[in-house]
Amino acid sequence: MEVKISEGPRRVRRDSGLDCDENSLESRCCRYPLTVDFEDFGWDWIIAPKRYKANYCSGECEYMHLQKYPHTHLVNKANPRGSAGPCCTPTKMSPINMLYFNRKEQIIYGKIPSMVVDRCGCS
Repeated sequence: MEVKISEGPRRVRRDSGLDCDENSLESRCCRYPLTVDFEDFGWDWIIAPKRYKANYCSGECEYMHLQKYPHTHLVNKANPRGSAGPCCTPTKMSPINMLYFNRKEQIIYGKIPSMVVDRCGCS
């Protein structure tokens, strides 16, 4: 007799954060949609994209929720009057590809890091 033991697929829990919109009643830390339009800023040196979905983080971070870093929790416990407390901040960001003119008016294609908020959390 031959017995094979194999592990089945495991579920991986990811902290995906909360996604909200302007109609949401959520008060906890959330990722909200925000479209940035470079033309509205007068940034005519950007060729493409003319606009992109940047997103932003906003909301409350209560002390009882585990912050991203244990250090934050310890600092708040050790010095409650001197620390600002946990705040809602990006925990994952991604780049965008951009086509633009440099100072010498040459066309440049580049990947600009940390331009899109993918996930928010308390830190």
